[in-house]
Amino acid sequence: IIIPPDRKIPTNIKKPVIVWLPSDRQQKVIAAIPKRHQPFFWFLKYHLRRPGEAMALLKEDYKKDLDAFIIQRGVSEKKIIERTKTGEKHPIPCHSEFKKWLKYAMKQNPFSPYLFTCSESKSEGKRYTAKVYRRVWKEACIAVGEDITVYDGTKKSTASQLFNEVGLSRSELQEAGDWSSLESTKAYARASVAKRKELLERKVVPINAKQKRKAK
Repeated sequence: IIIPPDRKIPTNIKKPVIVWLPSDRQQKVIAAIPKRHQPFFWFLKYHLRRPGEAMALLKEDYKKDLDAFIIQRGVSEKKIIERTKTGEKHPIPCHSEFKKWLKYAMKQNPFSPYLFTCSESKSEGKRYTAKVYRRVWKEACIAVGEDITVYDGTKKSTASQLFNEVGLSRSELQEAGDWSSLESTKAYARASVAKRKELLERKVVPINAKQKRKAK
């Protein structure tokens, strides 16, 4: 690429910094949340969904025969919107670790159609509002000494954990997080300092050692 002499190469272009919590710190924050509020945040953590989708999730959106949630609506401007951000319906398998919280959430308010409810909510069906979940999250963060938003602390953190801690490839991360394109995973698939250290210090396996392993 030839840069014209009258044009300067921009030097202030920076990649956005992805703020995320390792799994132990993330779980510590959620564990500091009162139990009655925890299902909402465990759902976000285990299923990599947006808070707006969780707020609009109905009990009937969980399909027992599929053992999956059908994400098909969200919340915008404090109102239920009968479509997702992409306009598509997303079947999301229920994480096995979330099963106990699903049962708990189903029983919390038997008169509400919404899966996640709380008594202090002033919305229809006592569904969660942004004001409520942000307050609950912030109080938990203060209690354990963290400073991170709900979105960064749940969806972004879990995605980054899957790449840095679990070792998923970008294509696997795309599949797990239900992203429409591989490009969408770029922000999460950046190696942490610990991951880079592990890669730098990875031992070279001699060729003859590899052959012995195959022989076994």
